[in-house]
Formats: sequence, structure tokens, C-alpha cells
Amino acid sequence: MGEKSGSKKKKKDKVILPPQLPPELDDDEVVVSDEDVEFFTGNEGHARALARLDRKSIDSYVTRVAHHDEDEVERLYEERERRRKAAEALRPKNKDQDDDDLEVDRVDALPVKTLQGELVYNNAKKARFDDSSSGVESKSEDKGADAKQTIQKGERKAKSKCKKGDGKLQNVQAQTEAPNGKLQSKVLEEVKEELSAEELFEKKKAQLAEIGMSMLEDPESNIRSLNDMLNMCNDKDQKVVKLGLVSLLAVFRDIIPSYRIRQLTEKELTVEVSKDVKKMRYYEYTLLRSYKTYLQKLISLEKQPNFYTVAVRCMCTLLDTAPHFNFRESILASVVKNLSSPDDAVRKMCCETIRSLFVDEGKHRGEATIEAVRLIADHVKLNDCQLHPDSIEVFLSLRFDEDLGKDDSEEEKEKPKKNKRRQNQEVPKQLPVSDKKKAKQELISKAREEVDAELRAVSFTLDPKERRRIQKETLSALFETYFRILKHSISTSNSRGRVINVSPDGSHPLLAPCLEGLGKFSHLIDLDFMGELIACLKKLSGYTDHHSEKHDSTLSVSERLQCCIVAFKVWRSNLEALNVDLQDFFVQLFNLILEYRPDRDRGEVLADALKTLLWEGKQQDMIRAAAFIKRLATIALSFGSAEAIAALITLKHLLQKNSKCRNMLENDSGGGSLSCLVA
Repeated sequence: MGEKSGSKKKKKDKVILPPQLPPELDDDEVVVSDEDVEFFTGNEGHARALARLDRKSIDSYVTRVAHHDEDEVERLYEERERRRKAAEALRPKNKDQDDDDLEVDRVDALPVKTLQGELVYNNAKKARFDDSSSGVESKSEDKGADAKQTIQKGERKAKSKCKKGDGKLQNVQAQTEAPNGKLQSKVLEEVKEELSAEELFEKKKAQLAEIGMSMLEDPESNIRSLNDMLNMCNDKDQKVVKLGLVSLLAVFRDIIPSYRIRQLTEKELTVEVSKDVKKMRYYEYTLLRSYKTYLQKLISLEKQPNFYTVAVRCMCTLLDTAPHFNFRESILASVVKNLSSPDDAVRKMCCETIRSLFVDEGKHRGEATIEAVRLIADHVKLNDCQLHPDSIEVFLSLRFDEDLGKDDSEEEKEKPKKNKRRQNQEVPKQLPVSDKKKAKQELISKAREEVDAELRAVSFTLDPKERRRIQKETLSALFETYFRILKHSISTSNSRGRVINVSPDGSHPLLAPCLEGLGKFSHLIDLDFMGELIACLKKLSGYTDHHSEKHDSTLSVSERLQCCIVAFKVWRSNLEALNVDLQDFFVQLFNLILEYRPDRDRGEVLADALKTLLWEGKQQDMIRAAAFIKRLATIALSFGSAEAIAALITLKHLLQKNSKCRNMLENDSGGGSLSCLVA
């Protein structure tokens, strides 16, 4: 009796969800008959009473489940909704079946109750509203009766008329439940897999956050956690790998020390040290080993397209944050290689990182600058000068001392002679020193030298001599790259001397930034290379003597104009030491004005060439100015309005500066004078 009462109690406590409410219909879809219209027009009070009904309170009352936990009821509702969506997604798309289902209204889809008290749905209604019958089916499952057993009991107890009807309905139910059960099991498995993958990702994400926070709070005690974060970067899920790389980047940016960790010597390893020193050595060793593994992982992932951008961003951030730390050479090599990347975002990121290295040399004492310049020079040489212009445009951010171009002998001459009287005085004779004192003094001096060397290695301030040496080596590598690009341009121009209509950046992509850099650092060029540089620029500008054969240059008009500008800047910055006649460049500029096309060439380069060669020079030649005035007046007649106005304004400035050239505007035949128009 006790067991029976307990089972009855359990059945009473079981939560049975009410059926779903019928779907809401739009006002346009509701069909109102003429009888309804006549009824409500005659009985307006009934219509007002229906309008006052609160639908939300009625729905909440109908769908309530009394005397049960709200969380359990909510969970059952969510489970029923999930099963319904999954069944609809996997149901075969049959147009005839859909049409049949749509003909049945949801309100009319009522079940049939057998003699045993069980509810059986029709085939169409069962396929369409499978989720609504789940509550009733669960009731039949609790009874533990099979479909066949139910039919047998029904045949024994039912009358002869009802036996046939119940048997047909049970056969329909058995046929529909079999395929639907398989579909539901597949859907549930897929949903579980998706949920398990999302839950696993969230779990790993939380684990990474927890490890990262512990590392930032106490790096020395939790330094071993770096291995766990590195292991998560080997996960099969790409999102987890990217998240691990970014998390390690944030940790390394915070815990990397402000000094370079050096390897301990064998002598230092044999010496007994305190516990604190041992702990610090272990921390540095583990940090260096994990950092090396992380960089190797980034370099390997850089070759994969899915991780390319993330890996390069991490390396650029590390190089910008800690350029003084170990393994800088490996990061620099990878960043320099991506300076000419086809990806615009990656290329700009790498260029900004290299520029920050050149500008902020206090972080690395200038050592990273010379390494980057040498790597870029090797990269240009390896690719035969066929790179993106941004690869060497970063050189414009370099900074040099103004007196770097002077020789050491000149600086020694400029130094004032101090303590000349003391130098002429005789050095007092030193007293004889014993062997013990001599050995002691040698040990002290040796120890001081070691301490000074360690201090110089740790400090970020450079000795003036060391700084000068680094800047000279950087400048040498810079001009080596520039001269290589010039020689390559000359060789390709000679080999393609008959080629016409070459694109500006087609065969010489590095020439424009090279000429711009030569113009900026022209005051630092050694005098021994001046003559060769002027000869190269003359060839590139396309100048030829009258006796030699004229050939078509592969350079654009803008590039040839830049060659004239650079030659004038080099001559102007070394005016005292360089004895060069620039008449050939003026002639070439005079000829290039006629070859200029507004839609093809850069107008700012032509304006810069006219300004540099005609305005900035101290010595003015009236015949030359008159020639350019006539040439500008000629091109003003053949160009559009904008170019014509620019040419006339330039002509006006030339006339204002060279007042004697105003005679060109005089009209001897008595037609009037134009010279009075120039102020």
C-alpha cells in the first residue's frame, strides 16, 4: 500500500505543461462573415466587453503550472521549444505535405482519445505539432506500455465497433513515431555537439583569463603558468589559438624586464648563491624559454593565412614595446620581410613599427636602428630592387647629428687646446711599488672595468663615441641602399632604352623614395661620392649631348624632374667643396616642361623643381630666366584653365624677381605695353 501511495504521489508531483496557445494572426488574415458584422453592429455592448478583455492575464492564467518550481517549469518550456525547432529544421521539405499541413488550422488539430484514456494525434497534426503532444506522450511513457500492448488491451476491452477505429489510430501513431524518434535523436546529438563546443570555448576562455590575471598579479610565483598558456596555443580550435596568442602578448608586455637577460657563465653557475638569487635566476630562465617558444610559434603561424595578421601584429607590438629584450633579431627579420607585404594593413603596421624604432632610440640605444637598416638593405639587394616603395620610405624617419658629416681630424682641430702648461711640465717620478700592491691595484682596476662594462650594458644612454660610431654605420648602410637603387635604375634604363610609355612605378618602384631620401640627407653625403652621384643623376634625368644619339628614357617625367631637384640640393648643400656646373640640369628642366602632362605626371613635382632651381639659387641668370618665362607662356596656351593659371602665376613671380625681363612684354610696333601690368 505504501509503494502504491508513493507512486501516486510521484505522478501527482510530475510537471505537465499545458498545450501551446494557437498562433496569433494579423488583422488582414482574419475573415469576418456578414453574420458577425450584423451581430456586432446590433450589439455594440458585446463588442466593448470583448475589447476590454486583458489578453496577457488570460494567457498567463491558461499557461500557468500551479504548485511547482518556476525554474523547473521554465526549463521544460525551453526544452519543448528546442525540440520543436529541431524537428521543423529536419523535417523533409515536401510541397504537398506542407500544403496539407497548412490546410489544417491549429485550433482544429485536436487529438482522439482511446478507450484506455490515451490521446492519439492524426498523422498530419502529429508531424506539424509534435512538440505539443510531448507532454501527453510523456504521460503514456510513464505508464510503461508499448504501442502493441496498448492495442492488445484495447482489443480485449473495447466493443466490436470501436476495435477497428482504435486499431487504425494506433497503427498511425506507431508509423509516425518511428521516423520522428530517429530525427529527434540526430537533432539532439547535433545540438549537444554545438552546445558542448561553445561551452568548451567559454571554459578555455575563462581559463586563459584566470591564468593571465594570476600572472599579472604575481609573475614570479606563477611563472610556470606560461607553459599552460603556450599549450593552449596548440589547440585545434582557431579561435582558442588566436585568443591564446593575444593573451600571451598582454602578459609578456607587462612582465618583460627593462634589461636584457644574459646567459650565465660556467663560473657563475658553480658559485653558491642565496635563495632569492636562485629564485630570480629560475624566473629569468623560465621567462626567456617561454618567450623563445612564443616567438617560434608566431613565426610558424605567420606562414598560415588564417593566423598571418594576428602573428604579425603580435610581433610588431613586441618589437615596439620591448626592442631592448632578447631575440630582437628574429622579430626584426620577420617585420622587415613584411614591409613589402601585399596586405595593406600588415604593411602599414610594420612600417609604423620600424618608424617608431628610428624615432625613439632611447629604448634600444640605437642598436635596433642599425640592425633594421642593414636588414632592409639586404632585403632590397635580395629582391633586386623590386619591392613596395614603403620598404625604403621608412628611411625618411631616421635622425642624424648635424656634425656627422665632418671628419674626425676637423673636429680635433676645432677643439681648444687645454692644459698646455701642464703638458709641458715634467711628470713627477713615481715611487717604486711593491709586487703585492701592484697586484692589488691591477685587481681593483680590472673590477672597475667589469663594473663599468655592466653599467654601460644596462644603461640606455650611449657614450658619445659609441653613438657616433653607430650613426656612421647606419648612414653608410643607408647610402649603400640608395646608390644600389640608382645603379639598378641606370642599368634597366640602358637595357630598355627603346621602351616607350612605361608606367611611373612599373620598373623602378623604389626610385621615387630613393631620390626623396637623397634630397633630405644630401648634406651628409661624403665628398668622394659627389661626382659619381651627379653623373648618375644626369643619366637618370635623360640628359644627352647634342652630338650623342637621343634615346627614350624609361623613367617618367616626375622621376626625371626629381633627379634635377636632388642634383641641385646636393650642389647647394656642398657649395664650397663641390665645383659642378648645373647648366645641363637647367637645360633638361627646360625640355621636360614641354613633356609634362597634367593627367599623367605630378604637378607638385614640377612646381618644386621650378621653385628649387629658379628661386632658391643666389645667382640669377637673366637669359635663363627669360627662357623659362617664354616657355611657361607657351605651355599656358596649350593646357587647361587650372594649369594655365598656375603657369601664369609662376611667370608673374619670375618677372617680379627679374625686373629686366619685363622688356619682353614691350611692343615696339605701337600696339601698347604689357610691362606696366607687373607690379
